[in-house]
Amino acid sequence: MAWFGMRPARSRGAFAIRSSVAICGILAIAIAFLGRAQASIFDTARAKISDITAPALLEVRAPLLALENWVAGLGTIFSVYRENLELKRENAELRRWQDVALSLENRVRRYEQLLNAVPEEVMPAITARVIGESNRPFVKTMILNAGTEHGVRKGQAVADDRGLIGRIYLTGERTSWVILLTDLSSRVPVVIESSQRRAILAGDNTPMPALDLDLAGGTATPETAAEGDRVLSTGDGGLLPAGVPVGVVVKDGFGLRVALFAGSAGDYVRILEYGVPAPPSATTRATPASVGLKPVASTTSTLAVSTTLPPKPVAAQAPLGATETAEDR
Repeated sequence: MAWFGMRPARSRGAFAIRSSVAICGILAIAIAFLGRAQASIFDTARAKISDITAPALLEVRAPLLALENWVAGLGTIFSVYRENLELKRENAELRRWQDVALSLENRVRRYEQLLNAVPEEVMPAITARVIGESNRPFVKTMILNAGTEHGVRKGQAVADDRGLIGRIYLTGERTSWVILLTDLSSRVPVVIESSQRRAILAGDNTPMPALDLDLAGGTATPETAAEGDRVLSTGDGGLLPAGVPVGVVVKDGFGLRVALFAGSAGDYVRILEYGVPAPPSATTRATPASVGLKPVASTTSTLAVSTTLPPKPVAAQAPLGATETAEDR
């Protein structure tokens, strides 16, 4: 009888498995709901954790970078001669282009002096070190060792000596997170230098983001973009500074893409301190007195105006003999 009252071991194991699956499903749904509802809480927690683990990430990354450079160097041993010849050819071509660039720079400087043009200001920047990267299937981010204590703000552009890398999307006290141009959620306004055609650089988790001309408005023509045209950032919307190099146009079977100048970031990057200039307020608006102009004196005469009324006209008198008297009637 006792045997009938006991539950078989197989049924108990199946019940435990079903219970574990149900609990895991409930926890997954709860975590997903909280992640959608309270995204800022998770972002703040992520920034705090990155601040705490920043020294450890910096120490762990140093030997990994050394090992990566050593392994990469092994592959170039067998192609040193060929690369040496290629570098000599490129060096000669770059010297020729250097002469052309110096000549054009001097010419532009003379034109600016003749036109009394306002020179462009050098944009200040904060140099930060890369202490971590995240290359998950749907997220392409980078961690820097500079945060709000160093003046880093959300939305600032991040670049290196080659071109634009991404922008700051999360800041901690001593660390910050960069969303790369290749990330799926990255949308950056750009301009094609040759045709001055506006476009949107849309990341899709591939090394070469897509160049979307339709989102920027207007109609695309064959002269809009040619393969090899440079792509620069624009100041549209005050998101990024204008004129930062991004890449070159590459055509494929599905449309236009951009081969980024900064394919993979090095150890150090620059955080550009860019802000949209505020419009002048009503109190600071220029007036003639503020620019040294004297007010013009009034030319209206100050003759006194008579307030006396003009004399009334005298009633016309009837001619003699024309008046009637009572006796005549």
